[in-house]
Amino acid sequence: MKPKKLKNLIPQLSKELQLSEEEIKSVLDIYWDKVRKLLSSLDHNRVNLKGLGTFYIKPWSVDKRIRINDSLIDRYVESPTSSGLTIMNNLLKDNMKLKKVKEKEIESNKKREEKKYERRNQTLEGEGEDS
Repeated sequence: MKPKKLKNLIPQLSKELQLSEEEIKSVLDIYWDKVRKLLSSLDHNRVNLKGLGTFYIKPWSVDKRIRINDSLIDRYVESPTSSGLTIMNNLLKDNMKLKKVKEKEIESNKKREEKKYERRNQTLEGEGEDS
């Protein structure tokens, strides 16, 4: 996950800050690692970076991961082992987090649609008063 504008950004920052491109790349790598960790921790399903956009976990990837985890859990249920129980426990925890992310995304989509609906109604009401 690196924005397309990054290749233009590195030389520009290097000149402005009078640092080598390697130093700029190192700082940016740390920054993008932090963004990746925020998203992969599943505590934040969206990260907004001013000037770059909003990065989010795609709903289809959450659904896919839940399906994969469920099939792995089923496999361990059919033939349990001591190490399998630990793996199964971790998969169940991941699924709980993934389902929370999915719920957050559904809730955020509802709010976005409600705001869009309210704005549309306000616009229509404003046009009706002008007539």
